[in-house]
Amino acid sequence: MGRKAENHEAGEQLELIDVTPENMKTIAPLAKQYEKAKRLRMKASKREVETKQELLEAVREANMSPLPDGSIRFRANGMTITITPRDELVQVKEDSE
Repeated sequence: MGRKAENHEAGEQLELIDVTPENMKTIAPLAKQYEKAKRLRMKASKREVETKQELLEAVREANMSPLPDGSIRFRANGMTITITPRDELVQVKEDSE
């Protein structure tokens, strides 16, 4: 454990020190790859949420009768689509999986 910094208020951000590890040539490109992958994931996540909402709206418009447990489950075009209302959990599984 490190010592508590003196002359600093509790919760105050300390200045970062500039440290270059010996293997920085390995770390730097991996950090850049990670950042790029994170940006792509965030874009994909946003699109996933938008598509999920569109799918939920389309299923609601179909006025399908829920099963006794409240979920809606059906097969169409080689897919099994399940919607669980409590969490609006959406699952799509292609029959080939």
